[in-house]
Amino acid sequence: MIGRLFRLALLFVAAFLLIRWLFSREQRQTVRDFIRTLAIALLASSLLFLLLNLAGVRL
Repeated sequence: MIGRLFRLALLFVAAFLLIRWLFSREQRQTVRDFIRTLAIALLASSLLFLLLNLAGVRL
């Protein structure tokens, strides 16, 4: 379990460094906005499925 978490953290650090190296400041802001929008959409989708599950709707 610790090995998987370490690999996940290493992957995130590598992705962060790659984005920082490849993109300019304005492009990094655009990537940050895209990731934030994607995270909000995933949270909203999770909440919707949770509410449907609590209501007894099976998908």
